[in-house]
Amino acid sequence: MKRIFSKIFVGYIFLIGLLVIPIIYFSYESISHYYLESTIENEVRTCYTLELAIRPYLSNMQFLTLDSAIKELNKKINSRITVIDKNGKVIADSKAVPGKMENHSDRPEVQKALKEGFGKSIRHSYTVKKDMIYVAIPIKIDSALFGVIRLSVFMDDYLILFNELVFKIFNISIIIVCIALLAAYLLSRTFTKPIQNLVRVSENLANGDFNVNVNIKTKDEFKILGDSINLMIEQIGTLFRKTNSQKEELNRIISSIQEGLVVLDENHRISLCNDSFIKITGQKKVIGKMYWEIFRDNNTDKILKNMVASSSNISSEIEFRNEFYICSANHINDNKEIVLIFYNISELKKLENMKKDFVINVSHELRTPLTVIKGYIETIESDIDEPNRKYIEIIKNHTNRLINIVQDLLSISRIEEKNSKLNISEINLPILFNNLTSTFDQKLKSKNLSMDIHIDNNIESMKADEFILEQMFINLIDNAIKYTEKGGIVINAKIEDSSIKFEVIDSGIGIPEKDRERIFERFYTVDKSRSRQNAGTGLGLAIVKHIVMLHNGKISVESTEGVGSKFIITFPKLIC
Repeated sequence: MKRIFSKIFVGYIFLIGLLVIPIIYFSYESISHYYLESTIENEVRTCYTLELAIRPYLSNMQFLTLDSAIKELNKKINSRITVIDKNGKVIADSKAVPGKMENHSDRPEVQKALKEGFGKSIRHSYTVKKDMIYVAIPIKIDSALFGVIRLSVFMDDYLILFNELVFKIFNISIIIVCIALLAAYLLSRTFTKPIQNLVRVSENLANGDFNVNVNIKTKDEFKILGDSINLMIEQIGTLFRKTNSQKEELNRIISSIQEGLVVLDENHRISLCNDSFIKITGQKKVIGKMYWEIFRDNNTDKILKNMVASSSNISSEIEFRNEFYICSANHINDNKEIVLIFYNISELKKLENMKKDFVINVSHELRTPLTVIKGYIETIESDIDEPNRKYIEIIKNHTNRLINIVQDLLSISRIEEKNSKLNISEINLPILFNNLTSTFDQKLKSKNLSMDIHIDNNIESMKADEFILEQMFINLIDNAIKYTEKGGIVINAKIEDSSIKFEVIDSGIGIPEKDRERIFERFYTVDKSRSRQNAGTGLGLAIVKHIVMLHNGKISVESTEGVGSKFIITFPKLIC
């Protein structure tokens, strides 16, 4: 603030100097010119007065008497008086002896007076050896030019008087400058004091102190600005307190979240995390670190890199420190920041593994006794009489249904165990579908159904696990035959949007809208009575979905009751 005060004060000094110096200079010049002209004018008036007084002496040729009178008169008027005839001869002089003085016809003031009627000059006097001011006018006697009368004043006398006047002017100027500087100082202080107040308040605001107030007593724009700043401070303080309250509440919420939460900045450094995330990582200092410094497992790091690099919100399952998590990545602020949330699913994984083990164990345990039961039923069936044969047939059908369920459960278990360990090979699609046609030829003929297969010319083969891919189509076709009584089945294969797309279309009874979202769940059947009639296990479509997901594909269904259903399977081109 001293700098702005100095700038304003120095500016005032510069302005004062810019005004005062020219004023003093021009005043000096004006006064000098005026004083000199006044002196010359006074001398001229004196000359005219003396000219009247000396004319009688000249008319009577009393030159000596005139010289004495002039010398006596010089004591009163303090000016040197010289009477010169028209030829330049000095007749009388108040300071010197006329006869000893040289001819003055060459003097400029004498020449001008004789020619122009008035002459003046400022020059060095050879008689008195000093600079002098000369004034001369012509003398006429009876209208005839006699000569000139000249008055002269010493420049020293003129300078003494003039310097006294200049000294007074200088003193007055000094006083005026001092007053102006004092006024400039007071004005500078008046201008900078409100600014100092504003700076003090702004510094306190920058330090987070909102208990300040701008106090400006002037009734100008600074007062308006101060009142506006006071209102702004009040509003900012309110917003700041509200923001702090919300921030504290947000911190409490984040801290209370059981799931691990971490925020990555645009450089993928950890900028925020909660206590649960610290417990997950086992590290206390994670803020400021790159996320890959925390997750050093190659598989986990690879998954997280893919999630962070993606521009969309995605989730994936990861394993870290012998725990399983569902990691959800959400992009915010135009994808510059990323929020990762870790849901611990270790217990669910354990239950899932226990369930899988239970299903596998139970399936293995049931398969042998069911096979034995089926064998004994077939043996009994040949020896039983006709009235009791229908009961054996019911037992046989239910036994076959149990065997099919066990086989499907084992199939799902095997598919789940495969996970990413697919046996990828190049599959010739025409051969695959020919084999499928042969497989279902008998079933199609028994229900008088047709099956048409259409493969685009640009699709000859694809890369996939041939065994489970064939199983997928077997389940879909078998499902279509079960629920189609007339018409047939159509299978289409084509390239669409850089993916390979399969369509399995039937003209069956269709699927109600309320059941379409659940048909891929295990053991879910649309119509229980219909399922019992067709001996369905409720696992076929669940197996199909698992196979599609293993190949990173998608499956959907379109259906109209009484018209038919269309299953759409899309595989990425990477496997084509």
